[in-house]
Amino acid sequence: MSGNIKFRWFLIALLLFTLFCSSCAWIKSNGHWSFKKRALKSEILKNPNDYDANYDLGIAYVKRGERFSIPSTNWKNVFFQSAIRYLEEAIRIRPKSAEAHLALGEVLGNEEVNDGFGAIKHTVIAEKLFERQNYVEGVALAKANRRIFSKKFFSFYLLGFSRIQIPGSSSVSFSPLPPEKNVPPS
Repeated sequence: MSGNIKFRWFLIALLLFTLFCSSCAWIKSNGHWSFKKRALKSEILKNPNDYDANYDLGIAYVKRGERFSIPSTNWKNVFFQSAIRYLEEAIRIRPKSAEAHLALGEVLGNEEVNDGFGAIKHTVIAEKLFERQNYVEGVALAKANRRIFSKKFFSFYLLGFSRIQIPGSSSVSFSPLPPEKNVPPS
């Protein structure tokens, strides 16, 4: 009987040690996340047009959302929505950033957000920007994502995304404005 009691105490001690170690790792990762988030947000407060801070914070929210493992909560979606907001801001600051378009396309195409139109659109823009930059690895990654999204969101893919224009592209032409009435000639 005493051997059985010793074994139980050994199992309890082992479980407590495992619980302690896993909670320390969880606290450490949360502390690192909190520090990084706080630092990037303070950079954005100092300069709202800081592309790097917005992009990095968007990517940090993506990684945090992917690592969040509690399925019964809506926290993953909260992280991804924050990532979308910061990645869209990074794109507003630097519209020709292929990396930001690719990252936004990946977030929009994941299971939580499930925005097929946005995912394919930003992936196609990223592919065209990578082609313009002659960045072969980026083009390959964008094409792979586009193939995945075209299967996943087939109905959106049929809309003809090949006509999407790159932001700031010179191929877009605007018709001249008509002359205003009652303006004296100069």
